[in-house]
Amino acid sequence: MLKLFRIIGLVLAGGLAAGGAHATAVLSGGFTADNYIYVYLSTSASARGTLIGSGNNWQSTFYVTPASLTAGTTYYLNVEAINGDGGAYSAGGFIGDFTLSGATFANGQSELLTSSANWLAGYNDSNGANTAQPWVQPIGTASSEGSNGVSPWGTVSNVSSSAQWIWASDTQSESGAAAGNQCASCTVDFQTAFTVPAAVPEPGSAALFGAGLAGLGLMLRSRRLRRRAP
Repeated sequence: MLKLFRIIGLVLAGGLAAGGAHATAVLSGGFTADNYIYVYLSTSASARGTLIGSGNNWQSTFYVTPASLTAGTTYYLNVEAINGDGGAYSAGGFIGDFTLSGATFANGQSELLTSSANWLAGYNDSNGANTAQPWVQPIGTASSEGSNGVSPWGTVSNVSSSAQWIWASDTQSESGAAAGNQCASCTVDFQTAFTVPAAVPEPGSAALFGAGLAGLGLMLRSRRLRRRAP
């Protein structure tokens, strides 16, 4: 009987392990900004989180350090873009192409581009130095300055042609339809949120657990038949 209980325990333990198994979601992506950019991943809308990518040249594409995500968790992709330009002409903008493996963004897709939709944006600070500022949670809307390839930036490599250069639409950020209307030497924050689905049993593990229970049932039935035999 003790041996039987041990077998039951092993089967149940295997089933619990199978129930917690899931495919890991991974965030990746490419981006740039005119002039500096910092990309963070956070579990709080009000805290900028962990730095996962940065850049300092709008003529180059920079990339997220692929980040593994926890199932059942809501994440915030927080971006700080700094327009370091001064003078009468001040082109400021952020463009990006982000991908989730094993999950989807709030738009229901595994890919999220910069656009006037799905992103919050807001003025942060008048400091245009190449230094990240304390996080200010954006609550305003983003406005489009044109799709990838638009002047004065041209085409950003490894970023979808459908991605748009965006900026904040509030009066302090002075966003307009064309680059050159942005606040000079200033910082603008952007944010988008998404949730990684809760863990589910892997089909193979669940099937193995079921097969284990079926085998256990047959073994118990066999024992009862042997005891009844004359």
